[in-house]
Amino acid sequence: MKKLLPLLLVFTFASILTAQEKPPGKDASEPPRRPAQKIYKVNFVIYEQEDGKRINERAYSFPVNTVDGTARTGSVKVGTRVPILSGEKQLQYLDVGLNIECDVTEQADKFIVHSELEISSFALPDQISDPRSGGNPVLRQVRQRFTTVVSPGKPAIVTSIDDPNSKKRLQVEVTASRLE
Repeated sequence: MKKLLPLLLVFTFASILTAQEKPPGKDASEPPRRPAQKIYKVNFVIYEQEDGKRINERAYSFPVNTVDGTARTGSVKVGTRVPILSGEKQLQYLDVGLNIECDVTEQADKFIVHSELEISSFALPDQISDPRSGGNPVLRQVRQRFTTVVSPGKPAIVTSIDDPNSKKRLQVEVTASRLE
């Protein structure tokens, strides 16, 4: 029994000491791990065509980043806030213009671009033929969501949209590149 007591004390103290050891890899001198981040530059060029000829071009460029492989949305919004008088004689504002939201992920040597494009504008007075408008301005809107695969740094036409009220067509070109 006398030999058992010291042996029991040794095992007790040994178990207490091992419980107080730091877990492997959690050295206090190690800096905390930063999330892996990739930043992409996305360029959108929107061409307006009439009778097959380009008559207008607008370019938009913005960054999109990912953290630990999770895409975060990059966006650009260009337009005007137009005051509208509601039926209750209250002033409300309507956003008219362009809105682009975009996510980018990498797969092998290509980029997958998920995007939503919205373009709104007022119809010209000579384009309003709907008697229901009551002389009020008519808002035109084009909206499209798309997913496409593009090669890094190479422009690609990703969508083409016909204007239902004219002979015009919008073509959207996307270029994505990774910033180092």
